[in-house]
Amino acid sequence: MKTILLTGAAGSIGEKIIRSFCKSYKIICVDKNKKSLKLLKKKFSKIEIYECDLIHEPAVKKLIEFIERKFKTIDILINNAGQIYSHPIIKLGKKGFVSHSYKDWKKTIDLNLNSLFLLSSKVIENFCNNRKKGLIINISSISAKGNIGQSAYSSAKSAVEVLTKIWSEELSSFNIRVTCIAPGFFKTKSTFDSLNSYQIEHVKKNTPSLRLGKTYEIISALKFIINNKFFNGKVLPLDGGLKL
Repeated sequence: MKTILLTGAAGSIGEKIIRSFCKSYKIICVDKNKKSLKLLKKKFSKIEIYECDLIHEPAVKKLIEFIERKFKTIDILINNAGQIYSHPIIKLGKKGFVSHSYKDWKKTIDLNLNSLFLLSSKVIENFCNNRKKGLIINISSISAKGNIGQSAYSSAKSAVEVLTKIWSEELSSFNIRVTCIAPGFFKTKSTFDSLNSYQIEHVKKNTPSLRLGKTYEIISALKFIINNKFFNGKVLPLDGGLKL
């Protein structure tokens, strides 16, 4: 049975991925939320859970050591961890204009880009040392095209898409594919947490499909990438035709 390493496993999309793939794959579920991981384990007894802060290099190193000790290597890495953050470069506050804080910029870049780089680089090293064919699927966002009010988040996701292209070219000789999915707005908790009802209706109105995406459609995209060995180095848009 092949093995998937899934980050951001405790989120709403993460759980859908687990539910869809747990019968066909061994899944190592990674998240920094220990309580949520334990709840996942109760729902899906066959999964492996591992608490890890992916922006902390020693913790990532321990995760890879755990994988090498128990599984030797993995087959697929799904970089699903991340966090939406919205803030314009400048906005008017009670005491005048306030710029986007560097603290929030750095946190957003860490959560959406640096964590992905850190884990992926270690997994790639594992693939190569074990002469292992591998697949990396990065989760980007429609915001990678540049979304007003999301300087940090859009920048991080845009960089993820660039890394996808670079890594696919660098790793092709090692039989490692690197791909990416760029979802638009889906019916998930993170969408409803980050957008108000007016914004959600605006998104629906400006999407040719006239609705939010459904999580099973992300699962379909993942299955397509896994099964289509010729798909490599590209970003698969999954946004219903929405133009920001």
